[in-house]
Amino acid sequence: MFFVQLTHGEWRVWSSSSLRDYDQPPLRTAEGINTDDAPLWAVERTAVTHGSDEERPENKHTHNRTMSLVSAVPFMKPSHMRSPVPQGRRHTLPASEFRSLSPEDAISVFEIEREAFLSVSGECPLHLDEVRHFLTLCPELSLGWFEEGRLVAFIIGSLWDQERLTMDALTLHKPHGTTVHIHVLAVHRTFRQQGKGSILMWRYLQYLRCLPYVRRAVLMCEDFLVPFYQKSSFKVQGPSEITVGPLTFTEMFYPVRGHAFMRRNSGLLRTERLVDFLWLSVVVVGHPAPLETG
Repeated sequence: MFFVQLTHGEWRVWSSSSLRDYDQPPLRTAEGINTDDAPLWAVERTAVTHGSDEERPENKHTHNRTMSLVSAVPFMKPSHMRSPVPQGRRHTLPASEFRSLSPEDAISVFEIEREAFLSVSGECPLHLDEVRHFLTLCPELSLGWFEEGRLVAFIIGSLWDQERLTMDALTLHKPHGTTVHIHVLAVHRTFRQQGKGSILMWRYLQYLRCLPYVRRAVLMCEDFLVPFYQKSSFKVQGPSEITVGPLTFTEMFYPVRGHAFMRRNSGLLRTERLVDFLWLSVVVVGHPAPLETG
């Protein structure tokens, strides 16, 4: 047990054992029972009167210490009044997070993709094993949007090394390519019509501009989705030679190389990234809801 004492204008802390080492008057409770071990919040000091033994010179040093002791309750509360000690750090998930996907996200990705595309076209751009394939080979070319830990939208891409897409581009990743083939963009059904597809694509394209080996991004889509991608500055390249059953597609491209490539060694790129970040903050808050994909 610890006690606090004011001596010559200076606070001092004493333990109950050290207090018993000094010649001090006994503690007494309200009932007058003397005890050396009573807690300080239940007892008070015996008043010192003139002519007492402590007035004698040999006990003068004791008299200087004899005064009301301040209870140590504010510093050490009784056990029944103490707050429980937390057993571990409390973790909270960020409200909104963008990050690359991993193979562990494959099932969540495929569930969103299957619901989004099967109801519209009857075909999925990527099957589950293909999702795992690309998230293993090139996870850095994917981007997921998470709300409180839940995947709500995603993009999966891979590298391609030719001017136009062919059937091989649907399943292959060319590590030395300079073109990013965007296989799929999908938004969870609960979060559609909120502009998340446009925001995610914008964020993804800004990210690609920071990759020195990427010169452009390409994709193929059905005709009704062309206006959506045109709003993200994609340009029509022409009909795609790829067909999936009765489905035909339009091939579109976005020129990535340019500003970031030319200014990567200057301070302008750092300023540009800051402006991009600030603009994204505005877009996330106030972007109008455009046409969603899938």
